[in-house]
Amino acid sequence: MQHNAIKMALRKINAACYLLLILIIASNSHAAQINGSTYKQNVIISTGGDNSSSSSYKSYTSIGIIARILNSSAYINQLGFFHLLLLANSQPCTSSNQCEGGFCCSNSCSSSACPGQQQQETGSVSGGTGAGAGGGGGGLAEVLLPEPEEKQEETIDFSVGISSLKEHIPLDSAKTATIAIRNTGNVALNFNANVVTLNDFLFLSDESFALEPGEMKSIEANIIGKKLGSYLGSIEITAGGLKKQIEVIIEVESEKVLFDAKIFIPNSYKEIAPGEDIRAQITLINVGPSRKVDVTTTYVIKDNKGNVVYESSETFAVDKQSSFTKSFKIPENLQPGKYIAVVEVRYENSFAVSSELFSVVQKGTSPLQTIIRSNALSILIFAAGGIFLASLSYVLLTRFEFFGKRK
Repeated sequence: MQHNAIKMALRKINAACYLLLILIIASNSHAAQINGSTYKQNVIISTGGDNSSSSSYKSYTSIGIIARILNSSAYINQLGFFHLLLLANSQPCTSSNQCEGGFCCSNSCSSSACPGQQQQETGSVSGGTGAGAGGGGGGLAEVLLPEPEEKQEETIDFSVGISSLKEHIPLDSAKTATIAIRNTGNVALNFNANVVTLNDFLFLSDESFALEPGEMKSIEANIIGKKLGSYLGSIEITAGGLKKQIEVIIEVESEKVLFDAKIFIPNSYKEIAPGEDIRAQITLINVGPSRKVDVTTTYVIKDNKGNVVYESSETFAVDKQSSFTKSFKIPENLQPGKYIAVVEVRYENSFAVSSELFSVVQKGTSPLQTIIRSNALSILIFAAGGIFLASLSYVLLTRFEFFGKRK
């Protein structure tokens, strides 16, 4: 009985020794292989690397080495620690800085300079590690960024076909004027057109519209003679922060006109300072009765808002024509801006009107203006003579046609 117990103890000791031996052998093993029907994988513990392959992939699992290239027919994995992995000769590349040899020739790494080719510029580097069976990818890649397009400087501008508009129409009649607007910049613009002061007489066909660069649009200014007299206003056109203005004068006379009136302001008086006198040449022509008659003449100065800042009247006899110089005293408190000088002639039911634009500016006269004004009388006489001859020719021609029709 005792002999059997000793024998059983020896067997247990032997079994323990065999088990310990197996564990020691397993701990010193350098590799283990895992096989399946679709793959084979080698796990390397400390010796640096091995190849696990199957019909569909290859895989290297490495610990303790710096870098390794893993590839198959479908992918390439590049593994590395602490520094970028460089490609060996004959490996596909896109940039020289990806290659261990320092050259990328025809998309293949080389250790010698490329014959007849310049080295490609280096791009940004992107590295990655592949993982797992059937996966892969990563590596070094060159990213070529497109060159930024040069941004064209924006130009905002537009043109208006006319800078001023003057229409002479009978009472209760209408006229149409065309205004051409063009976008001369290089950006699309939204336009607004507004009538200032003349809303009772002037209407625009389009007040809001858009134009592409180079595009043009014509708008119509419809003018209606609602009230006798002369009226000053403007059309303001804005787009892209810019504003352009068209000065507008509308003269409305009676349908039947027995006298024609003209006012002329010399260039030397087109700009005048507050408190100074403005001179104008006035011409009245009798185109109705063939005799001397008394007419009432009214002189008016209006601002661009329709306010009357000066007015005076006188009555005198006119035979065929009367031409004279008239001075207007500009008030001391008149603000700088655009104004019109108006002459109105009334005889029976006839109403004639004429007006001309001038500007009031701050005091201070240039030497050239002084010289011109010193000869203003000669200029007025010369202008009056020309107007007289033209008017006389018109009257004689009218009378000749009238008597010719009676015969």
